[in-house]
Amino acid sequence: MLSYGSSVRIAAAVAACAFVAPVYADAPPMSLTISAGAGEGSFAKNVLVNATSTSAAGVGTYIGSAAGTNGTSSIWNCNYNFTASSTADRASQSGSLSLTNTSGSDLAFVLTMSLPASANPSQFTGLFSGSASAALVTSTATAGSGMMSPVGSTPMWVATTGATQVATLFNSWSPVTRSTPGVTFIGSQSFGGSQPSVPAPSFGTNIAFTFNFMLSAGATASFSTSLAGVGIPVPAPGALAVLGVAGLGARRRRR
Repeated sequence: MLSYGSSVRIAAAVAACAFVAPVYADAPPMSLTISAGAGEGSFAKNVLVNATSTSAAGVGTYIGSAAGTNGTSSIWNCNYNFTASSTADRASQSGSLSLTNTSGSDLAFVLTMSLPASANPSQFTGLFSGSASAALVTSTATAGSGMMSPVGSTPMWVATTGATQVATLFNSWSPVTRSTPGVTFIGSQSFGGSQPSVPAPSFGTNIAFTFNFMLSAGATASFSTSLAGVGIPVPAPGALAVLGVAGLGARRRRR
């Protein structure tokens, strides 16, 4: 039979196995990767996105723009406005971005925004939530014409943590065209509710979302999106052994 003192020591040992998640002193830099391709050719660029300001709670604000060029030829312009925070067992990013096809032809774009977390994937499973909305924007500069469409059967929006896919949105959507200047709203979808609730087998070293779409020359794709994840600690083998001893003692007392 376990004494009161033994129970206290067991509880202390289990507590010692719990992982304490440090908060980044400053909001970590995010990574923006954009690739554009047509036919056999493709162009990719990775941009380090640093926080323009950080709150006392470690929430970063990321506002800026990036451009893709091939030699002297402009391919795309991207503007972004995000907030994000990250610790070892949780991460979230939300905001808006727009991408304009400044080339002279229709291009397939893959746009990824990744936020690092200091998690050890072997120590966590995860719960996630996310959302995405999309619109096609045309202007008088392009005579109002524009098109945005799927890239084959690839979902428009894909969320990942490390190498694990978490969820997809806009798995099936129809091409959108405009013949006059203006905005056509494509739709809005979400998963997981207001708090992360959709399970995933891991919570990795980052969380990321990827947009996949075709865009005509001169047109702009506008997005709002969010992704949040919480790591659920996987008990270490030592902790499981301690819990097993505690359970054995409880069974003996009941006898």
